[in-house]
Amino acid sequence: MRKFISIFMLVIVLQLIFFFSQFIFFRPIIAQQTSSKLYGVHEFNIARQVGRNLPERISQVQQVGAKVVRLPVTWHLMEPQQQGITPQWFWDELDADVSAAEKAGVKLIIELGQTPCWASSALNKRCNDSSYTDYLLYPPTNYNDYANAIAKLVQRYRSRVYAWEIWNEPNLRGNWKPLGSRPLAINDLNNLFINLQGASQYTNLVKASYSKIKSVDPKATVLAGAIAGGDVDYVNEMYKAGIKGYFDALSMHPYSGVYPGDSSGRSYGPNECPAGVESSKLWCFKIGVERVRQAMLAKGDDKPIWFTEFGFSSTTGWNGSRFPNDQADHLRSSIALINTWNFVPVACWYQLVDRYAKDDREGRFGLFNINGQLKPSGQTFKQLVSVTKPVLISPKGEITTNTPSFSWQAVPGATSYKLWVNEYSNPNIPGKINRDFTPTQASCTSNSTCTVSPGVRFARASAEWWITANFSNGSSQLSDSATFTVK
Repeated sequence: MRKFISIFMLVIVLQLIFFFSQFIFFRPIIAQQTSSKLYGVHEFNIARQVGRNLPERISQVQQVGAKVVRLPVTWHLMEPQQQGITPQWFWDELDADVSAAEKAGVKLIIELGQTPCWASSALNKRCNDSSYTDYLLYPPTNYNDYANAIAKLVQRYRSRVYAWEIWNEPNLRGNWKPLGSRPLAINDLNNLFINLQGASQYTNLVKASYSKIKSVDPKATVLAGAIAGGDVDYVNEMYKAGIKGYFDALSMHPYSGVYPGDSSGRSYGPNECPAGVESSKLWCFKIGVERVRQAMLAKGDDKPIWFTEFGFSSTTGWNGSRFPNDQADHLRSSIALINTWNFVPVACWYQLVDRYAKDDREGRFGLFNINGQLKPSGQTFKQLVSVTKPVLISPKGEITTNTPSFSWQAVPGATSYKLWVNEYSNPNIPGKINRDFTPTQASCTSNSTCTVSPGVRFARASAEWWITANFSNGSSQLSDSATFTVK
């Protein structure tokens, strides 16, 4: 009897698995979706600061459609003289930035860096000398001093800030002094990457900060890393030092290198990488990201990766773009790649506005030029991140015709639409309609209603349908589903 019951129950389970597989595994498969991605920018001065001759940037953030801003905050300005003492002007300016972002519906990532002199591990400090600033990029002597400072920010703003990022690019020797370079075999050609001893030191800073932040706000999102390039060796060293479990997402800055020896200074695109030089892969966008992802998975850590910076310079000089439109092309290719990575939910372009007028690499990463004019890259960013998903109009609910037409709201910029319909009859027919239509074939133009009449006959049963809008950059947007029943 027990054996009979076991076999009977097995049959029931298999039938249930088959039934749900019809519903789950035969839904339309979309490799590239942007609906769940948050695209943003890195920038200072979100709000206008009273008494300071600095432009506010929130209107430009809104102009390009950014949904998140990464805002660097300097610890040495927050607590310039001693722990726990913050000048009122600092709170006034940061309060204004947080309020401006809230009013605009923009999420904030706050990155805290730059050690005050009193907390710095720099030797022979001259804290009373206003011309001395070398202490800023040394880690604190006591990691708890930093942890207390960032926890103070969390206590003040809590859920008003989307995420908290610990330091900036600690894997570069200029940002985590006084450690020197690692061996050239695992470095880039400029010896920019730090001795791997720094990874364990940084991990200890993260551990102290994560625990303190979570004690103040258990729901806070903590970002560790801000890793420059595809620095797999540094990531592995962090895991050896025990960083697993002490962050909610790894932050990364996947910049690309330039063509060595090319007098035009043309920059590599996100899909390109120099051949034959293993260390050069530190500055390869696609390869670097995927190597870091695989390193995390190898440690059993399926945490997301946030790009708190990514970008390309539009300079026409060395280390930049050969043509001004190269920046826009690289941006377009980058976003197309990011849309294929389901482990990257947030990506912030560096940066919103060019830093200065001089035509060099560091000054020309902006979406706007120094005069506030939108660059081709800014126009491309706006086009790509402001895309909305299709909204289904009909059929919905009970219908009387068994050969329905399908209508949806057009999406600006879509080059084609895929109509997918599942019929839940006996047997189920997944993908009973699986057809592509151009906007012309669907009789739709931008901001209009699209309608197609496939002439397919449906059974007296329920059905579910989706529309996917496809774009020329390879990205796509999947609609929510709608159901109808033929009576």
